[in-house]
Amino acid sequence: MKEMMKARALLLAKMSAFMEAHPQMNDDQVAEYETLEKEFDQLSANINRREKHEKRTAQMAQATTSPLGFGDTAEKNAGVVSKYATAEYKSAFNLFLAGANPHDFKSEMTVGSDADGGYIVPEEYHDAVITKLNLIGRTRSISNVVGTKTTTNFPIEGDAPTFAWIEEGGAYGSTKATFNNKQIKAYKLGGIIKVSEELLQDTSIDFDAYMGVQIARGIDKAESPAFAMGDGVAKPTGYAYSSNIGPSSTTASTDAVTADELIDIYYDLKEEYRATATWRMTDKSEKAIRKLKNSDGDYIYSKALAEGERPTLLGRPIVIDNSMAEMGAGNKFIVIGDFMSYQIADRGEMSIQRLDEKYADEGFVGFKVTKRVDAKVMLDEAFNAGKNADE
Repeated sequence: MKEMMKARALLLAKMSAFMEAHPQMNDDQVAEYETLEKEFDQLSANINRREKHEKRTAQMAQATTSPLGFGDTAEKNAGVVSKYATAEYKSAFNLFLAGANPHDFKSEMTVGSDADGGYIVPEEYHDAVITKLNLIGRTRSISNVVGTKTTTNFPIEGDAPTFAWIEEGGAYGSTKATFNNKQIKAYKLGGIIKVSEELLQDTSIDFDAYMGVQIARGIDKAESPAFAMGDGVAKPTGYAYSSNIGPSSTTASTDAVTADELIDIYYDLKEEYRATATWRMTDKSEKAIRKLKNSDGDYIYSKALAEGERPTLLGRPIVIDNSMAEMGAGNKFIVIGDFMSYQIADRGEMSIQRLDEKYADEGFVGFKVTKRVDAKVMLDEAFNAGKNADE
């Protein structure tokens, strides 16, 4: 990062010197200066991406010590330990997972029984699953993720106050800054993981870690499509489902897009959101867009410049989401937006119910997992979708 910032500073100095030496530029000098400008912008974009990545990495590291969805912030600041964070509760929960006699753990576990007949997972276990989920979930990894205890109203920006230039001794106008809010609920998500009796009896297996990964994968498989295309009925509202289609964001073709049309889609997103925006599309759509060139014959798609970085389109990173629609008549096939305005809220605790008899004839034990989550776009103007022409 330091080397990139140093290179950018040197490049800016070079640009300043060039302008001083050529106050009136001819065509060749303009072209030379624009090359320097383009290199400066690319460096700035790379620095911004790295800074955002480091910020997100720091947030993820913090999540393991500041659990999502458990307890009250004031209680934690006061040093109050959640009943689900105690060593006794964790030990009892492990006995429950292992299929021990209920008499060995039930007195400690009664504090964690939930309405579905399962037991609430220990805080440490919950945090490990959420951390893993935030890493593997492509929408989670770039969005704003919080934990909530109840249905929550999130304040969002409304109309800004109106200021004006005032003559000496003149009167001040009076306007109010307005705020709206959007409500985050809690939709129930769950499934059953079947584990062989042999695996449960294998003491060399870290069963906690195994189950944590399986739970995270199962949740991601269900919630990622909802985060993209969910209609808000018994599930979260997807960013692609709710994104508006800009005035210049409908293609001429029913199953394709041109380089110029992608530029229109980009500029239909408000300027204040472009610098932090991310493109979302399917793998198949990305393949088609990689082949597009501008009027100079240059590809508009750029490969990642370094390991761990994402490819870019018109200077903004691409994150694949195969839950979105492919190119086709009337389809929203691409979205660009600032995903910090897509709010994901994990509600309360996660629970597990052990099913000993349901799959006994197959030699399996079932674990029914229940979790609650909601998500939706907070600022509609922070997103824009590209759509293919109708039939």
